[in-house]
Amino acid sequence: MLPIFAVFMKHTPESCPMFNTDVRNKFKEAVRAREGAAKKHEIKIISAYTTLLDHSVYYIVEAPSQQAVENYFVEIGFAFWNDVGIRQAKLVEDVIKKIMG
Repeated sequence: MLPIFAVFMKHTPESCPMFNTDVRNKFKEAVRAREGAAKKHEIKIISAYTTLLDHSVYYIVEAPSQQAVENYFVEIGFAFWNDVGIRQAKLVEDVIKKIMG
């Protein structure tokens, strides 16, 4: 199993694809590029959510490395209008097992 990464993105209301035409066009390009870029960087999207009113996006992905995750989000263009934070994540149950012995 490949490592799991939690990705947090946030943008301003002014750079939101819902309200900014230039960003909306880039967003449409990004959506079209996702599948090919995911294959190229060996990214599997586990889940993705957004909280619309605070302009935040959350992804859980499986990937060979953090660099692959970074390359994916840069290549599709999401890094253009979002601040992107990437953290390797562990299943809580795996950590509990390790602690409990």
